[in-house]
Amino acid sequence: MTTIGHVFIPLNRDHDGMLPSGNDQRHFESLPVPLAVWEPFEQSLSAHLSELTEGQIDREEKFWFEAAHVNAMIAVLEAEAVIAAPDLRDWLVSLATFARRAADRHVGVVFVVS
Repeated sequence: MTTIGHVFIPLNRDHDGMLPSGNDQRHFESLPVPLAVWEPFEQSLSAHLSELTEGQIDREEKFWFEAAHVNAMIAVLEAEAVIAAPDLRDWLVSLATFARRAADRHVGVVFVVS
């Protein structure tokens, strides 16, 4: 699987709003962003998610969802997963599960795509 980035969530609130770098990556969980799902994700969800995010939902960008918007992000992901193609659906379900851990910790979700 070719990846073009990762989605990060901090393990605790001390690292909320930060991007992992170097040695502090141990403070984050990550989920790869497969190249095969990026374009369908961007096409089908960027308009729905843009109201909830900081940053530009685009390749070669960083964007994030603050803790207050993570539950809304999950709702959008789950609604889109119902009608998405199988590969995208599987990744959206994984992403929603991943984001639920962020919601449980009251932290945000950061995308780093290149």
